[in-house]
Amino acid sequence: MAFNLSQINIFAQCRKYKIPLWQCPQFLFTIMGLFIMVASVVFYAIGERYIFDPRMVALVVILVAMMLLVIAFIITHSFENLAEANRMKTEFVNIVSHQLRAPLTNLRWATQFLLSKEFQDSDQAEKTDYFDIIRENGNRMEGLIDDLLTITRLKDGKLDSKKASFVLEDLVKEVINEHKHFLEANNMKVEFSSPEDLPNVFASYPLTKIVLENLIGNAIHYSQGSKKIEIILKCQKDRVVFTIKDKGMGIPKEDQKYIFEKFFRARNAVYAEVNGTGLGLFIVKLILDGTNGKIWFVSQEGKGSIFNFSLPARS
Repeated sequence: MAFNLSQINIFAQCRKYKIPLWQCPQFLFTIMGLFIMVASVVFYAIGERYIFDPRMVALVVILVAMMLLVIAFIITHSFENLAEANRMKTEFVNIVSHQLRAPLTNLRWATQFLLSKEFQDSDQAEKTDYFDIIRENGNRMEGLIDDLLTITRLKDGKLDSKKASFVLEDLVKEVINEHKHFLEANNMKVEFSSPEDLPNVFASYPLTKIVLENLIGNAIHYSQGSKKIEIILKCQKDRVVFTIKDKGMGIPKEDQKYIFEKFFRARNAVYAEVNGTGLGLFIVKLILDGTNGKIWFVSQEGKGSIFNFSLPARS
């Protein structure tokens, strides 16, 4: 895990958890650390007076300090877990209520129209439009719930993360085929290439499929009129690299550093009203970080994106 300088900033951590300073785990740990130092000095002074061997005094002080430090760490770690759980709960309520409010409003509005006299008098095309609204918003809420369940199961270790050797090319073809009807309906084409001597990958098959579904689904839905998506598999040293290229809307430069954060969506995607939960790439990163995988991308707003990930190869 990469070290972040903000982790040693007590006030930044307390703001992150949105709790008072006296309840902040980092602040409590700092106070306990100061208490341990003072206690060690006091104990040393007492020990020096009553214990004649200075080495024994130093040993006892070190043992006591270490014991107090361990206790302090356990206590503050427990507080940190509680604070993180509270922060996640607040974030979950705020984001989910925002994500669900729009589709629920649309569903209520469409349902009210279906129950009204105007619906009976409307033509078939208008009726079909309202049924499409209900279907699309239902799918939107279902997607959000599925993503949240996936994240919960990943963190709880309830998804199959058992690694095995398998052919990545076959899995890519399977995921592309699952999008076949959408691709045909939108006159889109996926160009897929893979070398004949490509080795198998050693990873979790179900989790890798989730990664592919998110990356391929994103490339399709964010292409914005582009009719071609390119997927390439290749081997680099002891890893198999998956690359997907689209010529869609791309990601604004100022948004790229946040793209793997939970619930984050680039501004141009929001403005274009492309449906999404902001969880897909977070899930992809979460899976790859936990399975010895790597992910990186390059993107330019208005010109498209290239996403890559690699997995360990297995001969």
